[in-house]
Amino acid sequence: MRYLFPAFSAAFLLAAMPLAAQQVEEVRTADAETPALPEDLFRLAPGIWAFAKQLWKGDEPCTADQCEAGYTSGDLVVSVERNKKELRIVAGFRGCGSVAWNEYDVGKKASSGDTKTIGKRLRKTIGTSAKYCKVTAPTIAALDARQLYPAELTPVQ
Repeated sequence: MRYLFPAFSAAFLLAAMPLAAQQVEEVRTADAETPALPEDLFRLAPGIWAFAKQLWKGDEPCTADQCEAGYTSGDLVVSVERNKKELRIVAGFRGCGSVAWNEYDVGKKASSGDTKTIGKRLRKTIGTSAKYCKVTAPTIAALDARQLYPAELTPVQ
C-alpha cells in the first residue's frame, strides 16, 4: 500500500504533462481598424499605377491632402492611401483572406528618404501577404511617391 501513492503521483504527473505542452495561439480577428482587400482595384489596368483622390469612387484627381495609388498584377492588388500626413499601404491576393498593411506617418511632401522608405514598406507589405497566402510575390512597377503629393493649386483672383 505504501508504494501505491508514489505510483499514483507519477501517473498523475505524466498524464498532466501533455496538457502543459499544448500551446494556444491567438489570431487577430477582423475589426474596424483592419483593412479589407481593396477588390475594386482589380478593375485597374494591370502593371501600371493609377492615381486618384479615392480610386473606389472614381478618377477624381488627387488633392494636396488626399491621394490613393492603386496597382494590380492580376492576382495581386495594392493600395497606397495618403491622407494628409498619414500613409497606409494595403496588399493582398485574389482568393486569399490574408491582407497585409503598413501605416506610416509622412510629411506634407515626399522627400527622397520618404520615397525610399515607402518603397521598402511597399515591398515588405506585399511580401508579408505573399507569405501568408503561400504564393510568390510578383515584381511590381516602381511607385513614384511624388505623385501622391500633387502641387497645391493657387486660387485664381
